[in-house]
Amino acid sequence: MMAQLNGRYIFDQDDNYEAYLKAADVGMIQRTAMASTKPDILVDVKEDQITIAEVTTLRTIEVSFRLGQEYKHDPGTGRSASYVTVLQGDDTLATTEVDDPTASTIYKFTNDSLVITLTTKGVTATRTFRRA
Repeated sequence: MMAQLNGRYIFDQDDNYEAYLKAADVGMIQRTAMASTKPDILVDVKEDQITIAEVTTLRTIEVSFRLGQEYKHDPGTGRSASYVTVLQGDDTLATTEVDDPTASTIYKFTNDSLVITLTTKGVTATRTFRRA
């Protein structure tokens, strides 16, 4: 069912990412560094465990979770929070911050790409990746 999620995705482009980071209260120096990255995304699904890694030359940020179960994670901002991720259909992962349900990350998978849509405090950004 979720096998098409597995794989390596190579950065293609982003839109409004720095504004999203600013809305997420990421400091200017860290925001500038994060906005300039062009990470690869690695997705590994094993039974009910999903691992997503964002890989750059500077560092790797990895999160593992089970669908529908709360977990803690620092997405690279220096602030850890609790999240819940659910499967929508057979091609979309939707992650919501427990203490701020308006903050979300949507991972939309196709045969040849991954589009990540990030939203916080009314600001939305997209990051697009192509399947390797």
